[in-house]
This record gives sequence, C-alpha cells and structure tokens, in this order.
Amino acid sequence: MRGQGAPADDWRDERWLVPGRTPRSDLVGLWQAVLWADGYLARSRVDCAYDTATVRATRVWQSNHGLSADGIVGPVTYGSAGRRLALLPPWTVYRGEVRDLPFRRGRGGAYEIYDAGHFRVLRLDRATLTLCRSR
Repeated sequence: MRGQGAPADDWRDERWLVPGRTPRSDLVGLWQAVLWADGYLARSRVDCAYDTATVRATRVWQSNHGLSADGIVGPVTYGSAGRRLALLPPWTVYRGEVRDLPFRRGRGGAYEIYDAGHFRVLRLDRATLTLCRSR
C-alpha cells in the first residue's frame, strides 16, 4: 500500500476485499481499523480476517455512505474512505467518524502503522501485525 502527493486517492488501487475470497492480511486489518475508527466494528474484532462480522460492518458502512451495500471493498468503497485521508505531517490520518487513525508514509510512500513499538509496512499478502498474529 503506497501513496504520494494528496492522500485522497491513495487507496483506490488496492486489492479488493471480497467475502469468502479474501485471505488474512494487513490490508484487511487496515480496513477493519477504518471500520473501528468510524464506530462500525469493535477494536477486539480487528484481526486481519475478512470474516462475517467484518463483511456485515462493511455493508452497514457502505449503506450509510450512499454506496451499494455488497460487502466488497473495491475502488468505490476505498475511494469513499480515502476522501477522509488528510496529511498532518508527519502523519497521514484517516479522519474517522469516532476517532482518528494515524499512519506514516515511509520510503517510497509505503504506508506504515505503529505496531508493538515499531513502524511496520502494511502487507497486502499476509497478516504481520502483532494483533493479527496473536489470533
């Protein structure tokens, strides 16, 4: 996951999250964190798995944001969420409905998240975040 310049379009080209077809990954954890920041998912449900609870929360989120509530996180859903990204140096922040979610753009614009005392690059292909590995 990478970004540069204005952050609003950083997420539009990310891997789609599709019910029943999405493996565990940090990208799923990021989407779950967005749902948490907006008050649609409990913090304890952030586990990097695109499970039934996450799909259900995604559908409600989509419906409440005027999108097709299909549970698929693709360019339209990422784009809607991405409009809430703001640069607050040194952070890129998702301005959630309930709480803000800070990230850092590291080398080459790679998104990093603070995890267990270190910044870690968000992985699209597997779950590496501490809270995801413990489950």
